[in-house]
Amino acid sequence: MDEQVSPEPIFQMATAYWASKTLMAAVEFELFTKISERSVTLKELQKVLGMEARPTDVFATALVSLGIMNATNDANGHRIFSNSPLSDIFLDKNKPSYMGEIVTMFDKRLYNLWHMLPQSLLANKPARGSGEELFGEAKSNQAAEQMRKFTHAMYGVSVGPGMALTKAFDFSKYKNMIDIGGGSGVYAIQVAQANPHLAAVVADLSIVCSVADNYITRFNLQDRIETKTLDFFKEEIPRGYDVALLSHILHDWSEKKDVVLLRKIFGSLEVGGAIIISEWLLDDLKNGPVFPALMSMNMIIETEGGRNYSFKEISGMLVAAGFNNIEKRPLLGPASAVIGYKH
Repeated sequence: MDEQVSPEPIFQMATAYWASKTLMAAVEFELFTKISERSVTLKELQKVLGMEARPTDVFATALVSLGIMNATNDANGHRIFSNSPLSDIFLDKNKPSYMGEIVTMFDKRLYNLWHMLPQSLLANKPARGSGEELFGEAKSNQAAEQMRKFTHAMYGVSVGPGMALTKAFDFSKYKNMIDIGGGSGVYAIQVAQANPHLAAVVADLSIVCSVADNYITRFNLQDRIETKTLDFFKEEIPRGYDVALLSHILHDWSEKKDVVLLRKIFGSLEVGGAIIISEWLLDDLKNGPVFPALMSMNMIIETEGGRNYSFKEISGMLVAAGFNNIEKRPLLGPASAVIGYKH
């Protein structure tokens, strides 16, 4: 055996769920919200969590080791706990940047689905109970509630990239934007806040639009952002817009279906308009990065034909649909924007 090769990466991969389930438990307990803006002793943490001393001590140590809780010692050597900057910003329910809902979605819906990964890979079919039903109009109260939870979850993960988009793309010469499959409206909200001259519409299924309406009202933008019910494969794309946005849409579908959608968008856009696609892109050699590559695995479990694409692949789709001058710009984290123009 080569002495330079360590098995450590295998241990890290095999036990990665230990970290994720520790995080998920903390979010389920709403721990970071309950101790927001204060420090607590171990005994106080026991009361907050409703736990005995041993599990509280072990749990707190794990959270500190993961960097989502801070620990210091007081003058008597007792440990004092508080939120880390990471959990303070993203895991306190009272902050607009809260991401706990997507952590909960990963926990309550996706975690068990991943047990069926081998079957999905071999059959090239999504797992039973997967997200396929999310992409059609909900036909039951349970499906509607799942759709609402999914829409809320995607808000938190998209706030950062949405803010970054306002700096990555110059909206000053554009008048109106349609966010197709826009979910909670998070991108439209960020763009409208940064560009007071621009109006936007969030086009999605009716249940999703009701969630978006709440977010739009929360930010007092109902005079410049509206919602429209749209099933974008079954219906025509509304016309009269000079910017079309697709955020985390293409990876839900096969390349063939994506080209069909992009051609519909091209036909609906004003001449001189632009399309902006926000995705977690693979590199053009398709060797990574890790996060988009594993997200693509999730699409095997969740969808009939979806996967994550590279910039090269999305560029090819855009050209096939009629767009030109294709470019890529980084957003935040794993997100990038692919931009095409209709001249």
